[in-house]
Formats: sequence, structure tokens, C-alpha cells
Amino acid sequence: MSCVLRASGANFDVDEFLKISSLDALTAFHRGAVQFHTSSVTRRSDYSGVNVSVSTREFSDLNGLVDDAVGFLRENDRELRRLRDFPGLDRMDLEFPVEDRDLVFQRDAFPHQLLSLLGELRIGLIVSRYPAHSGATDQVPMEQ
Repeated sequence: MSCVLRASGANFDVDEFLKISSLDALTAFHRGAVQFHTSSVTRRSDYSGVNVSVSTREFSDLNGLVDDAVGFLRENDRELRRLRDFPGLDRMDLEFPVEDRDLVFQRDAFPHQLLSLLGELRIGLIVSRYPAHSGATDQVPMEQ
């Protein structure tokens, strides 16, 4: 699972943007295209857009994801401003996958450095919770 930048708009010409972009698109999608080819329900996208990988760290490493995101935003500031101002773009969001831990209370904080960069670029913040992967296997303990 990775941290992903998502940019979209009803009138966003994603192909025109990507022609000279230095960002590496994970996926590009187009308004009117079928969204989920494997689903029995045909749903067409209302937006065109692009998804860009920001970090490939595990979702259990929120601090590492944040560090990578801050670096990505700083390194790609000029191109992200071009994207932000590109005609037809309606929104940009940075999505963080966060491990849903088995706790009574879970709190995940984001540092002001990240939030300031997101604010300057008008990028929203999305936190998606995912169940933790169990590293344990159903093994019978061995006698010693």
C-alpha cells in the first residue's frame, strides 16, 4: 500500500497535463470511462484525473510515509503548482493509508511541515484506515 496524490476534475485534460509532466502517473483516468471493469455494475467516471505515488512504505510506517510526503512535496513544488493551476482541475488530495491498530483509542498526528505544504498547494488530506496484517501464523508451539 502506498501514499498517493490524487488529482481530478470534470474538465481536466489529464493527457495534456501529462504530456510534459515530470510526475510519474500510477494511473490516469478519463471522464466517461468505465471505472471498475470487473464489477457487474457499469459505472462511468464523472472526472478525469491522475494518481501519483508519493511513498511505497508500508501503512504501518506513518512517520516514514509523512517523511516521504514532505520530501515529495518539496521536490515537486513547481510541478505541483502547475498541476494546481491547470485548467479544469477541481481538486487534489494526498491519501495516507493508516494501519487500524487494535487499541481502545487511536490517534495519528500530522506535523505542521506537511500541513503547511499541503495548504500552500491547496491539497487536501485523506486518511484511509486499513486492518493491520497479522504476522502470526496458526502454528502449534513446539515443546522444548
